Amino acid sequence: MWKEVKIESEDVLGLECDGKLSKQDFETMHGWLDRELEAAKGKPALVIFMGAFGGYESAAAIWADMKVDTRHANDFSRVAMVADQKWIEWGTKAADSVLTPELKWFENAAGREAIAWARAKE
Repeated sequence: MWKEVKIESEDVLGLECDGKLSKQDFETMHGWLDRELEAAKGKPALVIFMGAFGGYESAAAIWADMKVDTRHANDFSRVAMVADQKWIEWGTKAADSVLTPELKWFENAAGREAIAWARAKE
């Protein structure tokens, strides 16, 4: 499942992924992102806490994730990924070279640093 993480900044959105995510999780996340982006002034930053992320429930969930990523690829100024999993670090570094928003990976212990980085838009 996923849940919204309240961040004390009007231009930074936060969400946390916990356990295995389903297709339904991504569909509800997509709706939440649409609503938040519509209400935002300009391009907000996004901080994703993935320390407890356990993967995907199914191939349909992976496909739903890819649709969310594609739909919102240019909607954020910065995206901070907070996780200890090495594959998330590698994926963040690879995606940073091809996506419009700046992406950066942070270890779980550096969650506050990730939020500060997201706030400090260039």
